[in-house]
Amino acid sequence: DLSLSQRRRPLTSPAASCPLAAPPAAPAAVAAPRVAARRAPRPVALFGPGGSRPQQQLPDDQRGRPPPSQWAAADGAASSAAATLSASEWLELASLQGRPDLADGARVPGEALEGLTRATWYLEGHSLVVQRAVQLAAAAHAGQARKNGEPFIVHPVETSTILAGLKMDLDTIVAGLLHDTVEDTDLTLHDIARCFGPSVASIVEGDTKRSKLGVTAAALDEATKRSLNHRAMLVAMGEDWRIVVVKLADRLHNMRTLRHMPRHKQVRIARETTQIFVPLAQKLGIEALEYELLRLSVQFLFPQQLLRVPYGLELLGHWARLQCWGLGQSLDDYLCRDQVLSELDLPLKLDSHRQTWLQHSRQWDAAASAASASSS
Repeated sequence: DLSLSQRRRPLTSPAASCPLAAPPAAPAAVAAPRVAARRAPRPVALFGPGGSRPQQQLPDDQRGRPPPSQWAAADGAASSAAATLSASEWLELASLQGRPDLADGARVPGEALEGLTRATWYLEGHSLVVQRAVQLAAAAHAGQARKNGEPFIVHPVETSTILAGLKMDLDTIVAGLLHDTVEDTDLTLHDIARCFGPSVASIVEGDTKRSKLGVTAAALDEATKRSLNHRAMLVAMGEDWRIVVVKLADRLHNMRTLRHMPRHKQVRIARETTQIFVPLAQKLGIEALEYELLRLSVQFLFPQQLLRVPYGLELLGHWARLQCWGLGQSLDDYLCRDQVLSELDLPLKLDSHRQTWLQHSRQWDAAASAASASSS
């Protein structure tokens, strides 16, 4: 939605490995990974002056039962400058000195922070890092607004709330908050790595990767440009399973607010979602994201009358994919047919990502079952 100048510096550190952080043995009232449900907004004070740690407000069913503060990646943001610096040192590093309106989070709407606070209860021991990521994102996106008129910072906060509903690790939550900064603001990958570590910067880099068409862009039609951008995006997704999940959460929130876009953009984005993102969620096995992305897509592609037909959602989803890919074609066929993606073994990498997600999901299911058994 934005058309701003970009300023990037290359990140020299290699892409970090993909840690899979296991939940503790039996956390109380742990929910299995799912998309965070929308709750009625309530006033919340998330920030103290200079990013000091406040008391985090937990959901009603978790009060009196401390969440597992140790759940986070072994390295990355948990041991970064954002986690270790004092309030004054952090403000200096993040260039927030002299801007109290941004330093205390006043530019972030309270109901968006409420949802993020509740969703990240399992990262309570690392809430300071999350707060400082919100501060930096709010400072970078200051003055920007979305099509619906709300501050742009709402989008990354909502994206990270979706990621927290999936119980993603700390680095992924921070990357979700910063995923648009490199593309749409003056913040660079070097800045992110300096504040939150190379692992977070690597996820952000993968999420913002676009095909660099340069001077040849004018000679290409829109379909070719979109195809090259899809290829660049898929190549980045092969590097780290968390990049795929951030991209899916990003797209899901964009779909939730798509009604504010012009009709021609609604159709284009909904078709792209049906063509690329719904199959990606299916390949990873993230059913909640797959279903909501599909449901929102067909709502913009087909008349409301068709949505009331029994099994209409599934049938219309298949019909939309046929329109995008053609008869007998799919995302799998494209991954195997494209020479670049095939040579990079992207189909195998996505299969590996699926196994990683399923392991992550099973661990939280087991933790929920153990908590339920211990309370009964």
